[in-house]
Amino acid sequence: MKESLRQLSLQRFKQNSGSYIAIGLMCGLFLVMSAMLSLINEFLFLLALPLVSLPMLFACHIASNYLRSNQPITVSAMLHYYFGFFNPKYRSSFRAIRSFLFALAFYIGTSIVAYLILYAVFRNIYGATFTDSFAALVKNYTLNGFTYDDLINALTENNNLLLTFILYVYSISLPVGILYFIYAISFSSLSIYYRDRMMAGTASLLRLAINRTYQSNGRKMRQAWFKLNWPLLVLSLLGSIIGAFIALFIVKNISYLFVFISLGGVALLFFYLPFYFPTMEVLFEHFQYAFLDGNKKAVEDIIQRIQNSIELSEDEKRSLEDSFKDNREDEE
Repeated sequence: MKESLRQLSLQRFKQNSGSYIAIGLMCGLFLVMSAMLSLINEFLFLLALPLVSLPMLFACHIASNYLRSNQPITVSAMLHYYFGFFNPKYRSSFRAIRSFLFALAFYIGTSIVAYLILYAVFRNIYGATFTDSFAALVKNYTLNGFTYDDLINALTENNNLLLTFILYVYSISLPVGILYFIYAISFSSLSIYYRDRMMAGTASLLRLAINRTYQSNGRKMRQAWFKLNWPLLVLSLLGSIIGAFIALFIVKNISYLFVFISLGGVALLFFYLPFYFPTMEVLFEHFQYAFLDGNKKAVEDIIQRIQNSIELSEDEKRSLEDSFKDNREDEE
């Protein structure tokens, strides 16, 4: 009986459980440390994503992948993998800008939907008390502006009615944005294993091959990703809920809501990250031929573009095709 991807990933983990646990804990620690920077300033947290969090996540993927060839996990090796993230070969491995913009769009879209639904709910429950307070808040803010203290006073009138409304909207929409960002970064990281196996080829050719792979097999790959990595999203959502609870009912300071939701969104990942990396390895190996097929299509696209842009004789066309074919066979 053919083993499932889940069984294969668990077997992979058991073969080197100590190293996978070390890699997972190291990754989780850096993610939490990056999120904690938002305690100082939210901009620092956003700045740490491309400079700290993603390079370390990349290094952990590479370190995990090299366990198969008995590569030791040392400080010097991790530093080498960390700076390898900035190599042109691995550029856009996480599609970070695209992932962030889509996560932002999900956050804004969810905010709008949550606002419309909750506004109707609050209006039906509290009537004019809520609608008049909301209208006054919008009018005063538009005409006069608010200091932070003025805003808090306005929100906490009528037994915190407006504050409760806004916190509900924010607490629903922010975790959705975080969840999408985690999913998008994780799914895109499959390309790291493909890039690492390709000994030759330009960065543009690699990106084109990866795009062709996602276009042809993206649906199957996403289904397999969700089937294996749903605990990643569940733990992140649970952590965000716990973080929101701490900010609202223990710390009792709404200015820390973003901090604790973001921190909670990554804190509980400690429990899954040791299993996450062998799972991603197995997932890539399941689709590695899809990536090779994407590479073939990318090469064919380039050949076609060259043939369309210049006049070639039949002998020249065959020579060009043979050259790309030989290069592709060497890479495979």
